[in-house]
Amino acid sequence: MNTFEAKKIVTNCYLEILNRNPDDFGLNHYVNLLVGKKIDSLQLKLLLTNSKEYLIKFPQTMPSLIYLNNENKIPNLNIVVMYRIKNVERWIGNSLESTSKICNKIVILDDGSTDNTVKICKTFSSVVDIHEQKNLVFDETRDKNLLLQMALKYDPDYILVLDGDEIIMPGMEKILYEDLIYLHPNSDIFEFKILDMSEQPNRYRINNPTTNYIHKFLFKVNNQKNLHFLPTRFPYNMHCARIPDNLNKTNNVSQSRVKILHYGYYDQKLKQKKYDLYNKLDPNATEFYKYEHIINPKKFSIPDDFAYLSEGYYIKDI
Repeated sequence: MNTFEAKKIVTNCYLEILNRNPDDFGLNHYVNLLVGKKIDSLQLKLLLTNSKEYLIKFPQTMPSLIYLNNENKIPNLNIVVMYRIKNVERWIGNSLESTSKICNKIVILDDGSTDNTVKICKTFSSVVDIHEQKNLVFDETRDKNLLLQMALKYDPDYILVLDGDEIIMPGMEKILYEDLIYLHPNSDIFEFKILDMSEQPNRYRINNPTTNYIHKFLFKVNNQKNLHFLPTRFPYNMHCARIPDNLNKTNNVSQSRVKILHYGYYDQKLKQKKYDLYNKLDPNATEFYKYEHIINPKKFSIPDDFAYLSEGYYIKDI
């Protein structure tokens, strides 16, 4: 394939998929890949339909494999997952099952669970360390710094930070590895999109402007020293970031195609529980709409609107 042919293919694909002409950077980038036989025209189309621009325009699109296929083995990367949890027996089994497919080491800090959360965690061989604490003052920064040290003991390439009510969408394992190895090998921090699951196993809310549903979840360690989380401006160090603060200022951030199923607001009972906790810890809240958006989202947005995941992309028995 010569340069003229490649430019024509790239331009046509941009017009078909993104409904615009390619910018100079995109044109030169994909022409070089085509001419150099690093991709073919089908992979070019897949790259564009998996691009951040396309996924923003069509948020219900499910990502697809570009370089790997179902027969390819996942490359060996040392990903350590860290959880800070309490009383999440309803979700934690499915969550650990999903993360165990992308890593072989999980570290957990349990902040005084009184249900079967810890018992369930101990059934997973991938869970290599559990720190149990009871009757301590709520402090997310303290807990995450402890978790970070637990994770770093296993010399990880990457650290993934999850809550106990978050589950990696089924089928994302190879998508993640493509993002890390092929699409964004030079990125240090990866953002995932959160789907706020609601009252049915395959239903999620799509129109809540009160919350940013793209968050930083995973970071590359890169032998960096003295990684740490800083105190927050909120009482009891609430709302501590997922990524160490001395990594947050990097510009090398990419949005992964991985999606997270979030069950923290799955039904009204759970919403009320979260609302009560936040108001107990932060009774004079001046941010986050005084947390009223949790129990009364219609006050801050248009009426509820939902989308539904196709079979294979959600947890049936939740």
